[in-house]
Amino acid sequence: MPAEIDIDEADVLVLSQELQKTSKLTFEINKSLKKIAATSNQSSQLFTPILARNNVLTTLQRNIESTLNSVASVKDLANEASKYEIILQKGINQVGLKQYTQVVHKLDDMLEDIQSGQANREENSEFHGILTHLEQLIKRSEAQLRVYFISILNSIKPFDPQINITKKMPFPYYEDQQLGALSWILDYFHGNSEGSIIQDILVGERSKLILKCMAFLEPFAKEISTAKNAPYEKGSSGMNSYTEALLGFIANEKSLVDDLYSQYTESKPHVLSQILSPLISAYAKLFGANLKIVRSNLENFGFFSFELVESINDVKKSLRGKELQNYNLLQDCTQEVRQVTQSLFRDAIDRIIKKANSISTIPSNNGVTEATVDTMSRLRKFSEYKNGCLGAMDNITRENWLPSNYKEKEYTLQNEALNWEDHNVLLSCFISDCIDTLAVNLERKAQIALMPNQEPDVANPNSSKNKHKQRIGFFILMNLTLVEQIVEKSELNLMLAGEGHSRLERLKKRYISYMVSDWRDLTANLMDSVFIDSSGKKSKDKEQIKEKFRKFNEGFEDLVSKTKQYKLSDPSLKVTLKSEIISLVMPMYERFYSRYKDSFKNPRKHIKYTPDELTTVLNQLVR
Repeated sequence: MPAEIDIDEADVLVLSQELQKTSKLTFEINKSLKKIAATSNQSSQLFTPILARNNVLTTLQRNIESTLNSVASVKDLANEASKYEIILQKGINQVGLKQYTQVVHKLDDMLEDIQSGQANREENSEFHGILTHLEQLIKRSEAQLRVYFISILNSIKPFDPQINITKKMPFPYYEDQQLGALSWILDYFHGNSEGSIIQDILVGERSKLILKCMAFLEPFAKEISTAKNAPYEKGSSGMNSYTEALLGFIANEKSLVDDLYSQYTESKPHVLSQILSPLISAYAKLFGANLKIVRSNLENFGFFSFELVESINDVKKSLRGKELQNYNLLQDCTQEVRQVTQSLFRDAIDRIIKKANSISTIPSNNGVTEATVDTMSRLRKFSEYKNGCLGAMDNITRENWLPSNYKEKEYTLQNEALNWEDHNVLLSCFISDCIDTLAVNLERKAQIALMPNQEPDVANPNSSKNKHKQRIGFFILMNLTLVEQIVEKSELNLMLAGEGHSRLERLKKRYISYMVSDWRDLTANLMDSVFIDSSGKKSKDKEQIKEKFRKFNEGFEDLVSKTKQYKLSDPSLKVTLKSEIISLVMPMYERFYSRYKDSFKNPRKHIKYTPDELTTVLNQLVR
């Protein structure tokens, strides 16, 4: 009997056989996959160069297309630029300024477009040539604009301002068309990098032209007088013409800047300042040179300093409100000339005192002294330079000129409130102080001459020490008569004004009081003494009354005789003197006469004059 087969073993055997088959099949599959992988790798190696070449060809195609487009763009730009260049080559005169600048603007726009597009391009070498050409073309064109600008500025040639001043002709100025062209070019450059250059050209050319013009006048402005020891003649210095020309150019340049910078008002002050600064520097240097000459010879050239005051004040006035870098130079000039003019005021007073002190005796005719003539000649000189004198009154006080031995009681200005800020008031005061100084010092010398053994007591009509009041009063009044005559016939009349004339009247009244002082003493003798007797009734000592009449008669005749010696030439002084004498004598005499005329049995023996007779004598006394 065959052996019995186990079922589980049979299953294992079958499964094992199947697994072997599967393993073999898997091996075969893996083998096939390796072959496929090897084949795929070989294919990939074959296709990679082909794809790379294809990519290169695609890029090359794009580059060729881009290059063709760039070449077309460059060609278009070059053609357009070439057209503009042809126009610009014709020049401004042929093309016209407006069209010329418009073409340059278009080139500038092209350049800006190219430059702004550069950031979006990776390659720009194809535009480099046209870019460089445009930049150079614009620079050449703008250079031509500057040359054209200069040619217009230089259309006005250097000229001698004195000719225009003499003929009262305005200084040369640009035509409206030229002003329009200059403004157009300034406007073109305004706001770009070349703006400051064109402005510098304007400033430089205008300053240079004006300095060349002023050079015609400079040699004459450096001389004050051809004769070193001759007094300066008013208006003869070339500095006056130099100043007038400078003022004309300042006005001209202001108009020019206004015309050219009408749209750019904020630039006007700076541009004008730059143009004028070299002129002001040259003026200040010349001013200083003139002042140095004045200081070296104040006796002859001193009054010229007042013309310099007018000059510097006029220049500063013309520059008022304008910014000037070297305005301090003018301030320095003002300060320096002020020191000179202040010394002239002080020296005038010192000169009067010195001249008066040089008098050794009173003139035999009690007439006008050399000191008076010199003083009035000097004051007339001051009056010829009235405007300069007024200008020199800045920052000056009365103390600047008053003498060191000044005594208020001797002067006719005492404790009066005046507006010292008013230059006219100051100048009037100076003239009056000069006249007062003359009178006071003439009186002092007269007292010393007539009363050498006593200290002078001047400006005092009531002085008991002064025994020669009438003569001294007449002496001073004679000199004041000349003073007043010269005042009335010169600019001094206006310069004195109301206050000055009042002071002169007070001065005359002082010395009229001197002349009537003896008359006052005479009438004082008529003051009667009253006695009371035992009955209580008033009585008079007849002898005393007789003595009073006798003394009056003698004194009256003596004074009449003396007064007749002093013949005044001024009609107003005659009237005043006669009025003063009559007002002093007649009231007292009439009172005394009416009271005591009946005291005597024979009145005519003691009473020589009736009031009417006395009045007649007095009326004939001063004629």
